[in-house]
Amino acid sequence: MSRVVKYDILRVAACFSIVLLHVSASYWSVVDVRSREFLVMTVYNSLTRFAVPVFFMLSGLFLVAPERKNVKVGKRVLKLVALFYVWSAFYAFQGIAVDTLRGAFSMEVFRAAVERFIFGHVHMWFLQILCGFYLVIPVARQICAKKEILRYYLILWILFRFLIPTLTDAFGLSTFQARIDSLGLDILVGNFGYFLLGYYLNITDIGKKARRCIYAMGIVALLLTPFLTIWDCIKSGAYVERWFSPGSLNILVMTIAVFVCFQYGRAFEQVKREDIWGRLSRYTFFVYMFHMFVLEKLNLVGITTVSYPAVISIPVMTIFIFIVSLFGAFVADHIPFVRKIVMLHAG
Repeated sequence: MSRVVKYDILRVAACFSIVLLHVSASYWSVVDVRSREFLVMTVYNSLTRFAVPVFFMLSGLFLVAPERKNVKVGKRVLKLVALFYVWSAFYAFQGIAVDTLRGAFSMEVFRAAVERFIFGHVHMWFLQILCGFYLVIPVARQICAKKEILRYYLILWILFRFLIPTLTDAFGLSTFQARIDSLGLDILVGNFGYFLLGYYLNITDIGKKARRCIYAMGIVALLLTPFLTIWDCIKSGAYVERWFSPGSLNILVMTIAVFVCFQYGRAFEQVKREDIWGRLSRYTFFVYMFHMFVLEKLNLVGITTVSYPAVISIPVMTIFIFIVSLFGAFVADHIPFVRKIVMLHAG
């Protein structure tokens, strides 16, 4: 299937936002919730929260299309599992290599590394969920075969994943929410809906007035996210992340607004050098997997978001880490064996 440049650009934007997310969140739960630094970190963090749902949407956008042939679910799942453990080994055992060279190797450290290898690095949860989504691609394609059924599923998903929890939480209806949870509608309370939502929006004609409404709601959601987060944190005296969650209504609205903006934005239809965006899009998996390594090493040598004013340190560190990770992807892409074992699209 031919590439779509607007979605390549969206994937790169989401990838950059993921780096910004992890940089801005690296010391978020350490600084005082009433401080200026916390405010800055929360605002930067809020700007990025569409990124993970967008990755889910882009991952499913073409894979769930009923007309697509040769999806090869088993091969895709095995590829993800292999990538998971290659990258998990990289993060788990890098410290042991250094300790061995320094003569500080111990079995206790080795056992801890093995445990990290089995469960993966903190940001690798995305691969595990994506692997689960891949397993049900045949089911997803059957849902998407009829737009009415797909719409029905998405309505239920929005109702049970977003609207009901938001209302029960706002009005303290915990007993009612418990009864809803007892229905066991697991397929409606996770992120699987995002996997189908990208395809639905892509095949749906959204009028100009409706788009303007979506953009307005997206802006409101974007403004509410840091406000509600800071409000909850100050009120509770703890670090509350619920408004950052892909399961929050504000994040759903923000995500749809961003996706629709790229879907209909005229500027993305007049992009030159589509091949460059296609290559950058293929590099995003490597950037996602590698950027935490760069961030952790910077923190290890004392370069952190709190070393300097956060309003400056966060964007500077984000740009640096993104560029270094892109360079790493470029190098890996030109080494055939390495490209095959560390990149998702190694064709």
